[in-house]
Amino acid sequence: MFLLLSIRMLPGPAVILPVFLMYVAFGWKDSHLWLMLFYAMFSIPFSVWILKGFLDGVSTRFDETGIVNGGSWFHVIFKVVMPQVRPGLIAAFIFNLIFVWNEYLFNFIIGGVNTQNIPYALSVGTYSDGGVNWTFISTMTSVYIIVPVVFIYIFQKYLLVGMTFGTVRGEV
Repeated sequence: MFLLLSIRMLPGPAVILPVFLMYVAFGWKDSHLWLMLFYAMFSIPFSVWILKGFLDGVSTRFDETGIVNGGSWFHVIFKVVMPQVRPGLIAAFIFNLIFVWNEYLFNFIIGGVNTQNIPYALSVGTYSDGGVNWTFISTMTSVYIIVPVVFIYIFQKYLLVGMTFGTVRGEV
């Protein structure tokens, strides 16, 4: 688990130069597909770490009971185990959404003109005609914050369970 999480422990500026050189050498720079692959590479270890605690909390008796009662592995996973780890899945989804949504450095360096996200557009479009374009900044910031707020609002009960799972409960 440590080796898996060590990918997330590296700071972005320490990783960006080798990744940039690799992306340029392979011709992957300025491509949505390869930028998504990069974000997945950095998001999967954190998701696995969050989900490990939830999957460890599911008793193996549920799996055995489902198989003994004639269910396939597919049925046991999606009808028995997944409903129990749903808060963990949603918590991992929200945390990864916030990470990728707020990411600026990698999109600025690896991406380019064709792969602009909102933080990049905010940094480039703030000045016009020698002054700060406050209308553009306020509009883009309002649009920028809508998606995470809507997702957090929809999944707030699962997110609370996902964030507090594994905490010490009992008497103080």
